[in-house]
Amino acid sequence: MAGVVVFESMFGCTRAVAESISAGMTAAGLETIALDVNDALAHDVTVSRARLLVVGAPTHMRGLSTPRSRALARARGGEGELGIHEWLDALPGLSGRASAVFDTRSWSRFAGSAGSRIEKLLRRRGAEIIAPTQAFGIEGGEDGRATIDASQLALARAWGGSLAAHLLSPVG
Repeated sequence: MAGVVVFESMFGCTRAVAESISAGMTAAGLETIALDVNDALAHDVTVSRARLLVVGAPTHMRGLSTPRSRALARARGGEGELGIHEWLDALPGLSGRASAVFDTRSWSRFAGSAGSRIEKLLRRRGAEIIAPTQAFGIEGGEDGRATIDASQLALARAWGGSLAAHLLSPVG
């Protein structure tokens, strides 16, 4: 695999964004797979050989999820045990690995960002961040679960395409 998108998703919005990013990267000529953080552990070789690693997560309590925030989300019907932070802690160094970061969040000015923390964790492992962190907006649904608009998924696909184009360009 030339590209890997690793994501954490509790209610499906971040998964939808990750899959759209992956589709955009593949359409731009970079064969890519999207892996839930729990599945990424089983595909360690795929992740370690990727030319481009894209990592994303939902914003919980103004930042990257914690075991506590994931437990609260599971109590509301969310899924997932492992978070991006724990997965990154288990990764070996990423020296020089082309990487990009995204998150999902509400558009409230108090929402915070999971992406900024992911970017810091990637940089500490030596990754080369090739684009600014990209945020994708979610909205609260009628049942209290977050939803994502089709326009955000189209933006995710376009962003994925631009990441692949950057990596595949003669200068990049």
